[in-house]
Amino acid sequence: MTVQRDLIQKRLRDEGDKLLKTFESLSPDQWSLVIYTDGMEWSLKDLLAHLSSAERAFLFYGRDILNGGEGAPEGFDINRFNNGEVGGLRNRTVEQLIADLRAARRETIDLVGQIADEDFARKGRHPFFGQMSIDEMFKLIYRHNMMHLRDVRRALGGGTDE
Repeated sequence: MTVQRDLIQKRLRDEGDKLLKTFESLSPDQWSLVIYTDGMEWSLKDLLAHLSSAERAFLFYGRDILNGGEGAPEGFDINRFNNGEVGGLRNRTVEQLIADLRAARRETIDLVGQIADEDFARKGRHPFFGQMSIDEMFKLIYRHNMMHLRDVRRALGGGTDE
């Protein structure tokens, strides 16, 4: 399972670096660009807050599962959670949010490095997708980033590839 651990850590590091590089390259005017309007209206700054908050939530639920818990509670309302978290982080500066995301990603990579081989198969509830293994849950973190990064690139008028 060391290969799996190494792959997950590498992808978390690589996709995190791409995400942070993109956010760090934005001009002050770009931060207010609205990127999502489907039931919630999020600017690029709100998306950054969401990604930082989601990473912390994944860490919380991942640790819960590793410690024998169930993960996200049954009936978890992810939209309510996301909107509440984003609203609660609006007073943070872009620089603070980037630092928050960077710290959370470092913590995620470190946690993956500490997971015992046999624990990658542990199952728990993901806040959106339901029951899955820990290895699938940690892979979803970088896939979640990739999805949002594609949306950022589209919103900025660029392509979807690096």
